[in-house]
Amino acid sequence: MPISTIANCSGKAALRQRGFTLVEILVVVTLVAVFAAVLIPNLHIGSERELDQGAVRLQELLVAVGEQSVFSGELLGVRLKEDRIEAMRFDPEAQKFVPFGGDSRAGLGSWDLGDDLRLSWELEKVEQDGGSSPFTAGFGLVEAAEARLTAGEKDDDKDSRPQLFFFPSGEATPAHFKLELIGSDRMPVELELDALSRATLIKDEEE
Repeated sequence: MPISTIANCSGKAALRQRGFTLVEILVVVTLVAVFAAVLIPNLHIGSERELDQGAVRLQELLVAVGEQSVFSGELLGVRLKEDRIEAMRFDPEAQKFVPFGGDSRAGLGSWDLGDDLRLSWELEKVEQDGGSSPFTAGFGLVEAAEARLTAGEKDDDKDSRPQLFFFPSGEATPAHFKLELIGSDRMPVELELDALSRATLIKDEEE
């Protein structure tokens, strides 16, 4: 076979080999696009499910702390951060709030929200109605107790104590919460804690 013919054959083989490589790349790119189209919506749905589950977990934690305070007769609290929630109890000997301990209180420990969820909150005042309603009876005592717990505290004490107090009487510090999914267009899930330790998820009007 002439040398020129051999060279032509080698060139055609190289072109065919190069063409197969390009086709393979196109196939891979197409498959990646297809998988991305399938997986990304599922990831989005999974993240929104995480937000809903987080809101329910927050609700259950607040209710559990309130019930534990009533059943045990202890003064309890919840320390709030934007990425962490920690249940606490008042230690009479140390005269300060400390984290929960022991196996029996494992369910009332701390909760790290992770990288996707963020919490914001606003403490609320109890609206008095002159004492005509049984639901507002004694709330002045609760506010007085909170003032006593926080009076004269140092900055270190303020940073380590809870913002929410739960009393054995069944009363608690009212607050409004928003749990947000970072990077999502979805509206935050809102929750109310009233002065009777009732935690209620606020339903979206569109639902």
